[in-house]
Amino acid sequence: MTDQIKVLPLPLIALLGLVVFPNNGFSDDWYRWRGPNLDGLSVETEWRSDWPEGQVRIAWRIPIGIGFSSVVVSNQRAFTIGHVEGQDIVYAVNVNDGSIAWQFGYPAALDDRDFEGGPTSTPTVDGDRLFVFSRAGELFCLDIRTGDPIWKTSVAEEADVRLPGWGCAAAPMIVGDRVLLNIGEAGAAVNKATGKVLWSSDDREAGYATPVIIPDSEPAAAMFASGKSYIAVEIESGRQLWSQRWLTSFNCNAADPIFFDGRLFLSSGYNRGAALFDVSSSGVQQVWKSKEMKNQIHSSLLYQNYLYGIDGDMEAGARLRCMDWESGDVKWSQDDLRPGGLTIAGDRLIVLTESGDLIVAPATAKGWKPSSRCQIGEGKYRTSPVLSNGRVYCRSIQGELVCIDCRP
Repeated sequence: MTDQIKVLPLPLIALLGLVVFPNNGFSDDWYRWRGPNLDGLSVETEWRSDWPEGQVRIAWRIPIGIGFSSVVVSNQRAFTIGHVEGQDIVYAVNVNDGSIAWQFGYPAALDDRDFEGGPTSTPTVDGDRLFVFSRAGELFCLDIRTGDPIWKTSVAEEADVRLPGWGCAAAPMIVGDRVLLNIGEAGAAVNKATGKVLWSSDDREAGYATPVIIPDSEPAAAMFASGKSYIAVEIESGRQLWSQRWLTSFNCNAADPIFFDGRLFLSSGYNRGAALFDVSSSGVQQVWKSKEMKNQIHSSLLYQNYLYGIDGDMEAGARLRCMDWESGDVKWSQDDLRPGGLTIAGDRLIVLTESGDLIVAPATAKGWKPSSRCQIGEGKYRTSPVLSNGRVYCRSIQGELVCIDCRP
């Protein structure tokens, strides 16, 4: 554990001016990884889960290629990435009927070492542009209306840093005029208008989590996962401010950190476990640690002071658990569910199992009590469902994208 470096604070107006969100940030569009508020929670409440006799309304289903890329939604289009015959294909899908508005491909290997392969990063919408980060460390800026490329930057090459063992997996994070990327030991920043690399970090292995903006930080900062630590970095300059060492097997830190009320939650799989730290003072102080929440690939969700997360390594059969934020105590555990991904909308958990069961249950520490359940497809599912404008999007690893109409 290392102490925070003392830094001179910037005026609050500078911090606010740096963090600029798209105009649709307060709508129901799910335009970036983990949603508008970057927490995996949807504010939507007007959606149906009272499915008669276990039958949901499937609006459409389409093939999109192998991969783990999640879905983002903006202006009546859904965007994701899949691998098809030597290319990763970026799809823009009309949400009303599932028709393809456009697609853009770039050469890519399936790279299926130890897993099914395909793209693992999720696109990011910013205004009229779509940002796509490949496993090979290439950043593409596309016109969101047509799919035409505006610019491309081979960030790994320009920054002269290695790729993590399974390629780049983090989503691009837009902050003001720059794109933050998890590559190198402590990330890199690219000018979003031109693709120019503004700063980069040392040639050491990155983790797989998406950069997370640190709330109320002065200077404005984001946290990057490396293979061995979680590192706080000044957004403007790339200067490293403080870090928390976090060692795992295979240097695999994939779950996004969670900041809340002056505290930091970290969790990783491979028997690493979780810990809560107080980061509100001049140093990083551990509050508790536990082996009872091991987030291998999915970040936990914090809702009303409880963590809902997938505990354990996916291949071994993970569990769905509810944990107290303050103490780390497990409130309940569903050990035979084999969850593949989850989100929360309003006060309801939406869980997608590995086998394609979509389950809705109250998000409560009182226990797991499903209210609705339906099989939505075949194959294996390890991407969290996305709720946007009353539609739920579920994607299988094998490449079927399903849209479920849950509008009233």
